[in-house]
Amino acid sequence: MTPGTRPDDPQPDGEPVDARLAGGRWTIGATTVTAVVEHQIEHIPPEFFFAEATREAVQRQDWLVPDYADAAGGISLRVQAFVIEVDGFVALVDPCVGNAKVRALPFWHDQNWPFLERLAGAGFSPADVDLVVHTHLHADHVGWDTHRQDDRWVPTFTAARHLYTAADLAYCQSAAMEGEDVYGDSIAPILAAGLADTVASDAELGHGLVLEPSPGHTPGHTSLWVESQGERALITGDFLHHPVQLAEPGWAEIADADIEEARRTRRRMIERAAHTGALVFGTHFAGRPAGRVIVDGDHWRFQPA
Repeated sequence: MTPGTRPDDPQPDGEPVDARLAGGRWTIGATTVTAVVEHQIEHIPPEFFFAEATREAVQRQDWLVPDYADAAGGISLRVQAFVIEVDGFVALVDPCVGNAKVRALPFWHDQNWPFLERLAGAGFSPADVDLVVHTHLHADHVGWDTHRQDDRWVPTFTAARHLYTAADLAYCQSAAMEGEDVYGDSIAPILAAGLADTVASDAELGHGLVLEPSPGHTPGHTSLWVESQGERALITGDFLHHPVQLAEPGWAEIADADIEEARRTRRRMIERAAHTGALVFGTHFAGRPAGRVIVDGDHWRFQPA
């Protein structure tokens, strides 16, 4: 699929993209993590997101095919949220782009995705959500926090506390892309409703959920560790956008605010994931988003679960 194509459109081979959008569910001890997919774009020229990338470099990593890249070196990226369940507590991580939002990127602008229907299909309603965790505040990580009601943006998860770091709240206000207002349509209504909490980037959230600072993509970026019964998982956020960055950790993503800090963070977090054997959930990983980081010579590769 090329940027701008609707995710529900058929591909040239006739297979609906929805057939590839099944989320998945995994267990970490007594905790369950469920992926809920908003949309997926396939066959993307890698240099669209990574300035240093080439199709040839992607093709050299044959383990990427078919879940994360095609044989011609095009890559796939997904926008999805993760729902964490433990002991009746429900947390939602990074609620995607949202519908009817004015966005600078054409493939996110004024969309009409069945995300809430997919959330319901996974067994959850907005009222079930107790906590919304944001790894950072880019448009594709906060969108479903609000929805349009008449002429206003109103909270979607009305029983949930919504967590933000102070650094990312400030950055979201100061670094807005021209032609969009992520803060105004997806964050300010949460603050106005009294549903927001500002937390430290290393906060312990309870229920085995712990934030770890992972700055670079944004100043206040965090990643989320999930710990239960001696097992561990890591939800990356955007310190890692695509599995190819395990083999090419120096590749900067076009929206990295501080490229060198993002590179340092990426290597540090990848090394931790490999060392701990944690189940890694790639926030933008297509196909099979959960797996393990495996040492592969001088770098790493992703082994899907």
